[in-house]
Amino acid sequence: AERSRGCRERIMRESHVQHLVCPQTLRPLRPSVLESAGDDILDGTLTADGAEPYRIRGGIPSFVPTDVSRTQTVRSFAQKWAKHRYYLEHTRRFYTEWYLQRYGFFEIDALRGFLEGAEFILDAGTGAGRDAANLTENSDATVFAVDTAWEALEVARDRLTQPRLAFVHADLHRLPFPDEFFDLINCDQVIHHTPDPRAAFEILRRKLKPGGQICCYVYKKKAVVREFTDDYVRERISKLPVDEALAVCEAITRLGRTLAGLKVTVDVEQDIPLLGIHKGPVDLQRLFHWNVLKCFWNDEFDFFTNNIINLDWYHPEYCFRFEPSEFREWFSEGWDIQAWDVQESGISCRAKKV
Repeated sequence: AERSRGCRERIMRESHVQHLVCPQTLRPLRPSVLESAGDDILDGTLTADGAEPYRIRGGIPSFVPTDVSRTQTVRSFAQKWAKHRYYLEHTRRFYTEWYLQRYGFFEIDALRGFLEGAEFILDAGTGAGRDAANLTENSDATVFAVDTAWEALEVARDRLTQPRLAFVHADLHRLPFPDEFFDLINCDQVIHHTPDPRAAFEILRRKLKPGGQICCYVYKKKAVVREFTDDYVRERISKLPVDEALAVCEAITRLGRTLAGLKVTVDVEQDIPLLGIHKGPVDLQRLFHWNVLKCFWNDEFDFFTNNIINLDWYHPEYCFRFEPSEFREWFSEGWDIQAWDVQESGISCRAKKV
């Protein structure tokens, strides 16, 4: 009974299952329940004509093929989330404010007003579930939180208990939802880690209702030296087990902490277009961070969290970066851009499907 009470708030409900479809055929799925708690499915399978059955385990339906779950990038994030189980609580305030600013909401009340009337929301690449939590808490919608890394979903499931939040183990290239289903799709800081970001974006577009909106962020290409350093470090770190990669990143993180602690402002007198360096006053750590080496540091986070953020950049094999013009081209036809934000770190766009 105690296990049932604990699970009822965070597992796959029959009302959620009825919206899932086979990602290959888009046919409705039939559940076969092996273990349940009331209307909630803890363990079972989902089947459709002409397709292999999909497993529900721990209340999470899984649609990720083995060959995808074993890729380097998926395993990198899986190990990251398995190691950092308090990431959500530690970073939520900072990243929520950044999210609201980039997508043109600025205040949480504006996000709440924007979400009014939404029925179904997709958080594509939920990680530890920060955005999924914000979207659920500020709407009456059913939120489907999807990630390719099973460990991420386990961490999020154990911390987020809203009954309108459903976790799904799925790949952005093979989503188990009908076309034109969602009122909002959130894909923040995720799509650049897929094997083919543009193809993944077009799949998300198909799942969005006409008149629905998408919030999407991609990494921006950095200055010349920084791009070279990033590729150089990633080529070597991505081949390491995650513990060894974390150890390598520690020196980089300490450098970021030292530079930030100096609290020195540098006045770059003139643009250096050849190197992508911009004029103006800039903190020494930021100057180094944006132009030489990603050495993230935020005094609000502990050392391990800062180090994990640097690992998050260097360890995944797939890490595409874009010029603003490249990303904007994704929205050139069939979209009405509502908010557009370009920062050194990345490019954010909120757009309505027309």
